[in-house]
Amino acid sequence: MGVRVVDDVHITRAKIAPNLLQLGARNWVVVADPACPLPAGSGIVSITVPANTIDTFREVLDLLEIEGAVVPRIWVSHELSVVPEARAPGITQHRNELEKLLLGRFHYTVNNRVIDMQLAQAAKDFRILYIRTSTRLPYSNIAIELDSGYWNSDAETEVQQRLQQLMPPEPQPTAPIQPTSTTPMTGSITA
Repeated sequence: MGVRVVDDVHITRAKIAPNLLQLGARNWVVVADPACPLPAGSGIVSITVPANTIDTFREVLDLLEIEGAVVPRIWVSHELSVVPEARAPGITQHRNELEKLLLGRFHYTVNNRVIDMQLAQAAKDFRILYIRTSTRLPYSNIAIELDSGYWNSDAETEVQQRLQQLMPPEPQPTAPIQPTSTTPMTGSITA
């Protein structure tokens, strides 16, 4: 018998797709290294795939584009840009491949703590899919905030502004009626 070659890309897609395609706007996906901590929250799902971060990120992007219901807002760590190759062999190639995948896509480059805070906040109200990969490079995690693929924040702002214009102004409270005289009334009423 010959050696069986396992196609990691197909295994990766098969593991990611059922979990990813359940997510909607305001949910998150994190393509992570094996040591990435998970925030507390009931909506946290973690899977492990037999692929590196770049290949997994590419699969996530492909699946999102095929589905089209949500679009990615990508968050990467600013620290990644300064990690030296001598301390993390392979980091330069990782950065170069990531830059190619980010071209033309909406993304933020922020300090890692900002990403951690965003994920901790999101874990309170939304689902987060953590996809653990085989990549063992510092600051290589990629967070993806999902937004509606057919309705963006600019469109939502416009609708809310139009609603404000259509709504009547809220009634203002009136001051209580004050008596005009401060002298006490005396006397009696007879029938």
